Amino acid sequence: MLLAVKKEALKRKNILLIIVIFIFFLGLYTFLDFEGNTNYKIMIDNFGILIVFTHIFINIIIAALSSIMVTFSIINYNLTKIEPKGSNAIPFFTFIFGLLTFGCTGCVVAFFSAVGIAFSPVILPDGNLLWKLAALGLVILGFVWIMYSIEHTTCKPKKIKE
Repeated sequence: MLLAVKKEALKRKNILLIIVIFIFFLGLYTFLDFEGNTNYKIMIDNFGILIVFTHIFINIIIAALSSIMVTFSIINYNLTKIEPKGSNAIPFFTFIFGLLTFGCTGCVVAFFSAVGIAFSPVILPDGNLLWKLAALGLVILGFVWIMYSIEHTTCKPKKIKE
């Protein structure tokens, strides 16, 4: 089944979907970097250029994996009418994880306190790089799970139009 999904992903509309979703997720994670650290210039001054490039590289990897996961799940659904479990939730949860941990901590503390939850974010070194690595780990796990789920889809796929 995964081969059929990969073949379908090479169509123009699906390539455009991957690009649009990639840009969306890259924008979200760049936004989180800016919310937590103001901008990349200040991050370079505070943490050094290597840490900033590491943040940007991880953003690109997360955005790429998330865009492939979501697009492959959509294609799989269109072919089989069965959605892999967690397919669209995993990128969403990693974004929420990012927002709660290495994004706008002041906003998160204010939100949680407004709903009665005592929450004290821990500021980790290097612009909370450890949290971003944890989010990357979640995305990789989700990516592997989605690819496994698509490969082991139990129904017969529709014929792919050439």
